[in-house]
Amino acid sequence: MQKLQLKPADYIIIGLLIIAGLAGFWYNYHHGGQGQQKYAVIHVDNKVVAELSLNDSDHYHYIFTFGDEAQHEAVIEVDGGRVRMLELDASLCPRGICAHTGWIEHSYESIVCLPNRIMIVFREADSDGLDGITF
Repeated sequence: MQKLQLKPADYIIIGLLIIAGLAGFWYNYHHGGQGQQKYAVIHVDNKVVAELSLNDSDHYHYIFTFGDEAQHEAVIEVDGGRVRMLELDASLCPRGICAHTGWIEHSYESIVCLPNRIMIVFREADSDGLDGITF
């Protein structure tokens, strides 16, 4: 059986394929979560309580209520197209994982507070529940 031998042109093609693949990963990582307009959607007990517009020039705090009788408050900070949740009282959220998540800014990131059933996710402006359209 004869052994395959790679020629210099084969190494060039393999190198170009690797570079193209890495460039695709890099582009998707840095630009994949960027759409025209993003919104942060806040869910409490699996119900949407707010949709916050995320522009690069925005900086504000949003306060919403949660709990069985809406007796507790949480604060969301929006700054430059990214979102974070400020710390809750230790009696409400003992580990504070939701606040320790820090800033999120990509569509694949989210903030979740399990003890209080709070979830913050991103939604694109054109998102209507479809993954894609085929003609």
